[in-house]
Amino acid sequence: MRHCLVLLLCAFCTAAAFAQVPQSSHVWLITEENHSFEDVVGSPNMPYFNSLIPDNALASQYYANQHSSLPALMWLVAGQAVTSDNNTTTCYDFDNVVREVLAVNLKWKAYEEDLPSAGFQGLSSGEYVRRHNPLIDFTDACTSDQQLNSVPYTQLATDIANKATPNYAYVTPHLLHDAHDGTLAQADLWLSQQLPSIMALPEFQPGGDGILFITFDESELSDDNRCNSQVSEGCGGRIVTLVMGPQVRPGFSSDFLYAPQNLLRTVCDAMGFHACPEAGATAVPMVDVFNTVAVSAPPANANVSSPVNIVASTNNDSTVYLMQIYVDNALQYAVSGTSVNTSLAMSPGQHYVVVQSWDVNGGIHKRGLYVTVQPQAVVVTTPLPNSTVSSPVNIVSTSGGVSQVTSMQVYVDSKLAYQVAGSSLNAKIGMGPGKHFVVVQALDKSGGVTKKAFNVLAARPTVTLTAPPPNGTFYSPVQVTGTTVDPSPVYAVQLYVDDVLTYQVSGTAVNWALPISPGQHNLVMQAWDTAGGIYKQNETVTVKAVPVTVTSPKNNSTVSSPVSIQASVPDDAPIYTMQIYVDNVLKYQVDAKTVNTSLTMSSGAHYVVAQAWDTGGGIWKTGVNITVK
Repeated sequence: MRHCLVLLLCAFCTAAAFAQVPQSSHVWLITEENHSFEDVVGSPNMPYFNSLIPDNALASQYYANQHSSLPALMWLVAGQAVTSDNNTTTCYDFDNVVREVLAVNLKWKAYEEDLPSAGFQGLSSGEYVRRHNPLIDFTDACTSDQQLNSVPYTQLATDIANKATPNYAYVTPHLLHDAHDGTLAQADLWLSQQLPSIMALPEFQPGGDGILFITFDESELSDDNRCNSQVSEGCGGRIVTLVMGPQVRPGFSSDFLYAPQNLLRTVCDAMGFHACPEAGATAVPMVDVFNTVAVSAPPANANVSSPVNIVASTNNDSTVYLMQIYVDNALQYAVSGTSVNTSLAMSPGQHYVVVQSWDVNGGIHKRGLYVTVQPQAVVVTTPLPNSTVSSPVNIVSTSGGVSQVTSMQVYVDSKLAYQVAGSSLNAKIGMGPGKHFVVVQALDKSGGVTKKAFNVLAARPTVTLTAPPPNGTFYSPVQVTGTTVDPSPVYAVQLYVDDVLTYQVSGTAVNWALPISPGQHNLVMQAWDTAGGIYKQNETVTVKAVPVTVTSPKNNSTVSSPVSIQASVPDDAPIYTMQIYVDNVLKYQVDAKTVNTSLTMSSGAHYVVAQAWDTGGGIWKTGVNITVK
């Protein structure tokens, strides 16, 4: 099993090293409910959905973080659970997709089936339930104007007809059509009736930038709590996620481990958000499901001189036969093959450059970036600004302009570290651990000096468990947080308890409430990077049981009916629900850490149990025997 995991991680490593998520200003998300992967893929009840798989990309190892509708869906739009209250009407001030969409001047809408009116804030109406509409629970969407972007699903037909669909669209079928209360067959029929009009939009035609996700919030509630193929408890189970659009790899099935935060990160990268909410910030995007074009020079938003050197390559599962370069929407260059390396003359000022590939299956894939042409410029292609690097640091730069460049220099923290005659350099410069200010400058014949400055962090691969503190004693679940620093990007972090894999995330950091049994344990955080490196840190933790104290009635006491029952757990225990069972039958429940109630009981002997549920799914209980007179 471990050998298979190594192969799987290495396979993604290759994809991650050379691919970027395609740019998109048209992202759609359709959410379904409460079914495991095995219920859907290959099911005779979902013939339409299964007919989509051969032409699109399936994430076959995609797992929900948790059960419970609203918090499970929150991971898709906020990168965290936000709340456990499925009946909330609160506007939460957390970073979320709406905030990021608005920050880049794009538009959003939530198309909600059975929503009675735009901006409706109630918990339910007909077959609509608010808990399946997570976008409206944030301060950014609660303003008087933004709340009107939550609209009845019927508005979609009007928006399509008026060419007024948003940049980010969140689609929620109602309870009978999302497989929550209805059947999978009903959900499949709804998709077959509604999806074609979306896929007919221009952005979903060849060369378009549309990306559509169909995903489920969680698996079956009864018995699927899988976190991945090796961990069977602690999460929300294995679910289906299908990625559709002209940029996906048709018929591709990804075996890499994904979760909702990876889908969120994919959206963030595709739409060019300034930030990605919470866990999305450290998650890896779902790069392997796309055919892509990667531009290695010039960097996006770079200041350049004319002629502009453009270097690009493709990552495509179909044979690419043509590469093209457009400047300001005009074709300027074309070459046969899978890569391009040329220089194009451009006038001073800002230009939009698009590199486009054509494959033998009709796929058109592209990547665009802005550059600003100046009289003189220094372009640094390696390393990227603010990147983490290993020493010696490879610095690759070119320079040019109207005046011939005679030499180039590199300063590190204001000290000359390297110089060379000519207009380009490729140097490896030693740097001590820590942050450094680097300036690459070009000297030209006119006596001018042109500079490009940036910061880098020189570091060795490091894994740091930031919580819990070592040798401490804690309740379960234990909140485990950890970070990584690595010049070769980390793409998977694992947690082991006593040499048993208990959690894994595809990303550069971990923040997870880990259920651990009482006792002393060895906790290990392990990171995998794209260079094949494996790094880890371990510590000892002790987990204590949650004491459930029953103060009334006393054990073996004789009492009168109704019986006064008082029970509690410590204030710092991670308990969210208390229950009272009488003779193995649930009689009372409260979302609190204390119980104070009275229950009617018949005469005779009874067994009363006070039971507490912790936030990791653990159950703690204390029972007393009583006699009712």
